[in-house]
Amino acid sequence: MGNRKPQRRQGDKRPGQRKKKGREAISGFSTLNQVAGVPKPREHHSSIPVAVPGPVEEPHPLCAYCGKEIENIASSFSVQDGGYAHFDCVLGRIRESEKPSEGETVSYIGSGRFAVVGKNEEGKLSIVKVIPVETPDALRAMKEYVGSLRQER
Repeated sequence: MGNRKPQRRQGDKRPGQRKKKGREAISGFSTLNQVAGVPKPREHHSSIPVAVPGPVEEPHPLCAYCGKEIENIASSFSVQDGGYAHFDCVLGRIRESEKPSEGETVSYIGSGRFAVVGKNEEGKLSIVKVIPVETPDALRAMKEYVGSLRQER
């Protein structure tokens, strides 16, 4: 009975065996969230009622410049004439009135403003002139108008 070898457990090294390098990584986790200890998402049940907005009946006004129906009011501008105009119609009108020179172009720069853009001596784009088309008040009025068309459920 004294001749039995002691049983080796996993991870025990044999005499004269070196420890393997690079095996110190975390194992047994399948996702980074498990490593970080992030709890699994659970369904939330609230007693507060959620108001479901009714459908919006989108208006289809006529363009103040071309006279055609505007399919998507969100991509149009409220113009000074009191109506709405297609993005492309507004862009065309600005190109006609500003007549950008060679190397200049008309671009939309956001917040209801267009600009004549050109390249300077270094080849970098620079704004030559800013052309406001829609004021923040006009944009707010358009949003309120569309919101008033929402049907209550």
